[in-house]
Amino acid sequence: MRWATAVGATLALALAASPLGAGTSGQAGATTPQAAPLYDLAMGDSLGAGVGASPATDQYVDLVYQHELSRFPTLELDNLSCGGATTHSVIDGPGCTYATGTQLGDAEAFLRAHPRHVALLTIDIGANDVDDCQVGESLSPTCIQSGLQDIAAQLPTILDGLEAAYPGLAIYGMDYYDPFLGEWLLGSGGQTVADQSEQLVVSLNALLAQLYGASEAAMADPASLFQVTDSAPTGSYLGLTEPQNVADACNWTLFCSDDGNIHANDTGHALLAQAFDASLDGVTVPASSLPAATVGSGYSATLSATGGHPPYRWKRAPGSAALPPGVRLTSSGSLVGKPRRAGTFAFDAEVTDTRLDIAGAPPVHLATRSFLLTVVPAPVGTRRR
Repeated sequence: MRWATAVGATLALALAASPLGAGTSGQAGATTPQAAPLYDLAMGDSLGAGVGASPATDQYVDLVYQHELSRFPTLELDNLSCGGATTHSVIDGPGCTYATGTQLGDAEAFLRAHPRHVALLTIDIGANDVDDCQVGESLSPTCIQSGLQDIAAQLPTILDGLEAAYPGLAIYGMDYYDPFLGEWLLGSGGQTVADQSEQLVVSLNALLAQLYGASEAAMADPASLFQVTDSAPTGSYLGLTEPQNVADACNWTLFCSDDGNIHANDTGHALLAQAFDASLDGVTVPASSLPAATVGSGYSATLSATGGHPPYRWKRAPGSAALPPGVRLTSSGSLVGKPRRAGTFAFDAEVTDTRLDIAGAPPVHLATRSFLLTVVPAPVGTRRR
């Protein structure tokens, strides 16, 4: 993100280093096996570079890294994030100093140099493509549309390049909070900007979700933690009641306290890390009700999961009761078929996420949930087929 001194991130590629896992002891001619390191590779803009966090150890990238050390004790962090980065500059520059000339080029080189030893890659990118669109007391629709088009064209190129360099890479992107909600405090003109900004962030985050999903990348959701769309008068800032999303933007970013600085403060960085951790920690199956089915009629419903790393794989849990006769659960989470018998059927569904085949990786994440599917009789007079 802009409005801060660009933070350089130089990648030191160990292309000529000793093979992973090899080490020398103090005794000449003797070698001591060492645990091969795994890597947490970070990409992004100034948020990823830690702007707004004080001290630097409070930046979200470092907090995520510290969180993952419990699962990967040999994990090492390489952060390529660069202040002011856009989707365009990640691919083509300009930007910070990189060995290959670009952030994407260094990331791809790192990935190729460390096969099966990158546990995860986090990336935040896209905000700078649209954050210069304020003109007076309104946002420029032309500027916004151009920025969203740039993201739609270039983020898939970034993700495709990473996947090509490291097939199966576990990529975790993120959506964005809205610091410009703080404009609300400036009166009617500022409230117009705040309302327009909220609409922009909703569109931006929907686009990011679509693009990350199409590339089978996970997406952390700090926008929900920042309650970007909650305008209820339940928030508090400096002892005054404000819309909840406005209060969150003021309390968790520097926007209202530091002359429009859009970066997250220490609390905001902790929330960004929390959003990533929610995806990294495992899969959750939200409680939900299944629509009723009818004997002899086609049925379709889809189970959902969050967290972990999509795509998800579903099956009936071991030991579960049977599904209604004529209905099956597909690996993608769809319940399909034509029920043959009425009744209420209880069953357990199991979901796992997909994880990269890396050295020393823990098992895939797994979650189960119980469901009830009610099958009602066919209407009287309906001919059985």
